[in-house]
Amino acid sequence: MASPIPPLELPVTPRTTVKRHPERGTHSIAEVNAILDEAMVCHASVVVDGSPRVLPTAHVRIGGQVYVHGARANRLLGALASGEPACLCATLLDGLVFARTWFHHSMNYRSAVLYGRGSEVTGENERMAALAALVEKMAPGRSREARPPTPAELARTLVVRFPVTEGSAKVRSGPPLDEAELLGDDCWAGVLPVRSAVAPPVPDPQLRAGVTPSVAVSERARRLASAAFTPYVRVRDDLVVSTDPGRIDFGVVHRFLADESYWARGVEAWRLRLAMAHSIAFGMYRGTAQIGFARVLTDHARTAYVADVFVVPEERGKGLGKWLIECVLDHPDAAGVDRWLLGTTDAHGLYERFGFERVEGRYMVRRRK
Repeated sequence: MASPIPPLELPVTPRTTVKRHPERGTHSIAEVNAILDEAMVCHASVVVDGSPRVLPTAHVRIGGQVYVHGARANRLLGALASGEPACLCATLLDGLVFARTWFHHSMNYRSAVLYGRGSEVTGENERMAALAALVEKMAPGRSREARPPTPAELARTLVVRFPVTEGSAKVRSGPPLDEAELLGDDCWAGVLPVRSAVAPPVPDPQLRAGVTPSVAVSERARRLASAAFTPYVRVRDDLVVSTDPGRIDFGVVHRFLADESYWARGVEAWRLRLAMAHSIAFGMYRGTAQIGFARVLTDHARTAYVADVFVVPEERGKGLGKWLIECVLDHPDAAGVDRWLLGTTDAHGLYERFGFERVEGRYMVRRRK
């Protein structure tokens, strides 16, 4: 017999019927799952000793179940595990909506709400799979880098499953909903997009000397940073200059700077990653291949410093270094600074074309006129 076709939508119930702005609501399982998967935190609500309680907690979805965990002594989690009626909610904030009136100020968001009864996970295989998935959600590959829980740690941990069987999603997007008679007002209206900002990894103060961020942590930081902003992009024929950190081929950049450059020879990978995370990093690409790089350190107002500029040897002699510097100097976060600085021993002629002047030794400065 053929397997039954899984439903595409959750059933509509009195609790999941979206009454306010129903056009924003959906019972699509795919939409609900997508919100649950992207959100890093959900809020679990349940009645404990006759009083409503809410707990923010990490979660992960595996198939049709959402898993949460915590200390076995946690009373709210215990009530959730015992099967008390409960609600889970995950929300993603996408933007602040500024209208011409107070009444229409709003937020763009995506939220998923589930209703049901949780149950404790007692099987060892399911418990370990849920805990591994929670770690993997933080950073794919991390469960293989850190050790699994000991029997004593497992004994103190409560894992709860919650079914994705009753719920709905609600999404608000787009501009403010001001009335037509207000559109001629001088008050600015629109949307301020909101994205999660990611800073460089901060080591544990007790970390053993020489231990650098792992592959999973570094890759997670790179991907989150890439998703947190809209990159600056310039295109010429089949060439692209972009500040998208997710596009940079770190291996190409590190190999050139560590092995071929005179100014950063021998630089450790972790130091370069940290330097790039604190800079505006520019990659130059022909197709999918990275052929150049530069980075800028700036306070966005008075000073900007250009560093680590290179074009790979096989692409030199084509004017690409000149175009790369043009793109760097035109970046909107630094184009208006009072003073640009850089150091070079062999490219003074290139930078003099852009108004840089030699000041001392290998250093050059470009002052705003």
